[in-house]
Amino acid sequence: MNGGMICLPVVAGSNREALARMAEASAEPADLHELRLDLIRERPDVETLVAASTRPVIATCRSEGQGGGFRDGPAERLAILERAVLAGAAFVDAEEDVVCGLKRREGTRIVASWHDFAGTPADLSERVGRLAALPGDWIKFAVTPADQDDNLRVFDAVAASPKPAIGIAMGEVGLPSRVLGPAHGSMVTFGSLSRGLESAPGQPTAAELAGLYRVRELTRNSAVYGLLGDPVAQSSGYVCHNRAFALTGIDAVYIPFLSRNPALFRDVIPGKLPLRGLSVTLPHKVAALELASACSESARLAGAANTLCRRDGLWFADNTDFSAVVETVREKAVRLALTLAGAPVLVLGSGGAARGIGAAFASLGARVTLAGRNAARTAELAGKMGWETADWGETGGGWLAVANATSVGMVPNVGETPFPAEGWRPGMIAFDAVYNPRRTRFLREAERAGAATVDGMEMFVSQARGQFALWTGKKMPMECFGPDSAGGL
Repeated sequence: MNGGMICLPVVAGSNREALARMAEASAEPADLHELRLDLIRERPDVETLVAASTRPVIATCRSEGQGGGFRDGPAERLAILERAVLAGAAFVDAEEDVVCGLKRREGTRIVASWHDFAGTPADLSERVGRLAALPGDWIKFAVTPADQDDNLRVFDAVAASPKPAIGIAMGEVGLPSRVLGPAHGSMVTFGSLSRGLESAPGQPTAAELAGLYRVRELTRNSAVYGLLGDPVAQSSGYVCHNRAFALTGIDAVYIPFLSRNPALFRDVIPGKLPLRGLSVTLPHKVAALELASACSESARLAGAANTLCRRDGLWFADNTDFSAVVETVREKAVRLALTLAGAPVLVLGSGGAARGIGAAFASLGARVTLAGRNAARTAELAGKMGWETADWGETGGGWLAVANATSVGMVPNVGETPFPAEGWRPGMIAFDAVYNPRRTRFLREAERAGAATVDGMEMFVSQARGQFALWTGKKMPMECFGPDSAGGL
């Protein structure tokens, strides 16, 4: 077997449930099924379960100390895994305290495995070398990354392994290792049956790995794009961008990169991955501009960037948020016969998004006032931009438009709003940069009061299409956008 295989873990608490899950899994695009025998709370019917799988089976019985559910000792674990060998499992995944005792059988590969839920050891390659010295045909290791450079260390350790290896970085930070791992030599990547049935932190679904990320088609030379931010889980931008790459026939993938250190994407990541472009979200939009060697006029006016494009080994920064705000607000104002020149506009927020949105309104001639929860930060930004300030929660001012440039109201805090309901009136425009959910409380209350609304999806589509054009020179097909495409780029 070659690398690039997708394994779907069968996670169940009973034999009956495991059989039912396995039947569901037979319709999913997986190459292997992993039987998590340690999670079955009764005596596992190993023989029946192995025989029932429609895919080759990896049998696993993980101890509690290694993140599993098996409470008995090594002897009991060994006995269960030996039954899996005799039942004809294609692979048996065994930890260090058990792997030496496993008896070999033709047709079954032994995988020596090790998990680190505390971090990523500094001597990872050496630790993997010691794992490879144990009896077994393959090795598997999983670590907990602190930031995106740890994913690269996993790739290096896989490449250095003297045996076929499966290397995984767990959790949300580790998603790139699951998507790009097979392209970097990892023999298998793991994807769940559905949300909530993950066998380890950070697993996407098998359907996402196969269909959206197209992991079987990726190579080391496939262009990499992604979303740089913290958090990134609320964004679904990876859906529309990956759909666009597939529809336009571009050998590329788009991955959410959770990172607290944007400098990694200047100093470390581009030297290891064919990174071609990034969407940038909170809190890194101002830092993104500092990473770049050159920028567009939109990014300069906004003082922040939501887009980075790799050109001649350097980053070029742009702000398609700025262009999207100008486009959507101007269109709404024309439709409503409203004059923006000289009109008072309240922008809620004090970060890079507020700066970009405020600058866009200012470019249309509006008088911008800033209100943020952090008074000192708000005053500092307003001073730089030449804007007025207002207190957070203030409703006076006769605003023509109020723009939410914060994350207030975003999933999961959908009951929150950054602006009091009593502040709305007919003839106003409510602009919300939040994408998820599409109809926020902020917009619903504005609409009930008779105000016109601009939702985040309108801006999302415009700015995402702008990013795709910058990166590829092609138009993003509109069919890339569906009910699951709204996110928080």
